[in-house]
Amino acid sequence: MRGCLASLGAVLLLPACAAVGVERPRLRGTWVHGIDIKTPAAADALIDRMARAHLNTAFVLVWYWGGQAFFQSSLCPMGEGVQPGYDPLGYMVQQCHKRGIQVHAWFVNGSYGAQEVRHVLDKHPQWAVQDGAGRLWYDFSKPEVRRFQSDLMIECLRKYDLDGLHLDYIRYGPHQCYCTYCQETFARRYGFEPMTGSRLTTYPTGVRITGNPLIKPTTATVLAEFSDGTPAIALNKLGKGTVLLLNWHAENEMPPAVAETIKLALGMWTAGGGPIHLTTTAQTRAQYGNNFLETTRVALLRLGFRPVSIPAESIPKLPSEGVLVLPSVYIIPGATAALLEAFVRQGGRLLIIDGPTKSMVVSALQRITGFAGTGRYLNREEVIRSTGRSPLVPRGKHRLTLTEWKRRMAQWDEFRKLGVTELVRDVYRRAKGLKPHVQVSAAVMTTRESAEAAYQEWPRWLREKSIDFVVPMAYTQDSVELARQIAEWKTVDPSLQRIIPGLSLYQDVEGKSVPRDVNLVRRQHNLCRLQGARGAMYFSLQYLTDPLIDVFRKEFYPTAAPLRVPPRRLP
Repeated sequence: MRGCLASLGAVLLLPACAAVGVERPRLRGTWVHGIDIKTPAAADALIDRMARAHLNTAFVLVWYWGGQAFFQSSLCPMGEGVQPGYDPLGYMVQQCHKRGIQVHAWFVNGSYGAQEVRHVLDKHPQWAVQDGAGRLWYDFSKPEVRRFQSDLMIECLRKYDLDGLHLDYIRYGPHQCYCTYCQETFARRYGFEPMTGSRLTTYPTGVRITGNPLIKPTTATVLAEFSDGTPAIALNKLGKGTVLLLNWHAENEMPPAVAETIKLALGMWTAGGGPIHLTTTAQTRAQYGNNFLETTRVALLRLGFRPVSIPAESIPKLPSEGVLVLPSVYIIPGATAALLEAFVRQGGRLLIIDGPTKSMVVSALQRITGFAGTGRYLNREEVIRSTGRSPLVPRGKHRLTLTEWKRRMAQWDEFRKLGVTELVRDVYRRAKGLKPHVQVSAAVMTTRESAEAAYQEWPRWLREKSIDFVVPMAYTQDSVELARQIAEWKTVDPSLQRIIPGLSLYQDVEGKSVPRDVNLVRRQHNLCRLQGARGAMYFSLQYLTDPLIDVFRKEFYPTAAPLRVPPRRLP
């Protein structure tokens, strides 16, 4: 680490136009979205940009978007909007090879890529993870899912003159799957009681939580607690209205018991057929983006509701017994808090998911929530226990301690990792059997900790030679943090023979993705090269601006170089 950070200092002292080291064979790649090559003219424009930047590798996204393919597949339909008679991948392979650019077919394996069920899962709904919140991810624990995806990738390899296959989102998003197959298979293999039947829909229940809890209840009634007594679910009465608080990111981690609590509450509140509204504040959106709102909207859709998003300024227009949901709205100005208080006092029903921790000094919010303070950020395994005070949080006959839950989760993690690894192994084995020269790679989480949390054992894949190289997605804007990440990669592969840095060409500014500052891209490129990286992948081509193209062709890659092929095993 010390040497890596010292090298960072040296890089920062380099002249802006300095070239680092002697030109060697290296991968100069970029990710290319399939939706950007729907016509030959669009593809030609992108290929020209890659050639001008002296790039030599394109990872072309060919499967995502709710099961759509951007190649001729017998298993999935062609992507929407593709010009009739045109084969996007076939054209890219043909034209890129003419320009000396290799093409790797890029597949998004885990995330479904659509909010509504479209292709693949419409015929095989059991292939989706059943996580309670209804997020659409493929479940690698099921052999038929692994076989389908492996068949799809090998079909693509068989039909096209590809240089590689690239796996992405080769991990899990949801931590749990509550389907009967996963629960019973896991229980048989590891000796646990399956979470089925009433164990699913009653408390106690286990959950891997993240959240910003409210503490010190005043008028709120605590309906459920975490293992240390921190309120998990609470109900507050204010005037004629009611407020239900879920004291963590329940839109992301929603066990079936919690889903039942939400369905019971919203079902009672909308018994007359009224709509459910969602809102956030401009201040929250500016600092945290719109993801909380959108994730909650999708979760409510999966639970059978049809939420409607409204601006906070429209709260006074809601009916007196209307239903409003606040999903992780951390920053609520006093004026908006006053609108919310008036809404609840007049009979409104308010569901708060992960409370307004940044604004709890506002007295109106203390009255609305029935809490007086905020606790420390939570990120841990937990057990939610009913206090027995409400039918919204029913007690079951089963018992579950935090110790038991953690022991279960340790084995569950192994169960999940194995499913992911089995797909990687199968694709690699079949690809090498069909075309031994083809390179198989994966975009991976950048630290071991983040990879472990996503059930992604990429160091193991490298050790056991079930993948040619990995691309950690090192999209940080902090070059010191990038240096730390490189140091960690070197504990797996000291010479970075089979770890190619994945760098970003974009940054988030006020919730929008914009091209990165040229000097930041330059610093990070030089840092990776000084540390011995055999190339770099850039996300993504759409952010490769003309000023960056000039830097690439004049500084990063001023001369042509043969494409580097990584060794099959670690040194």
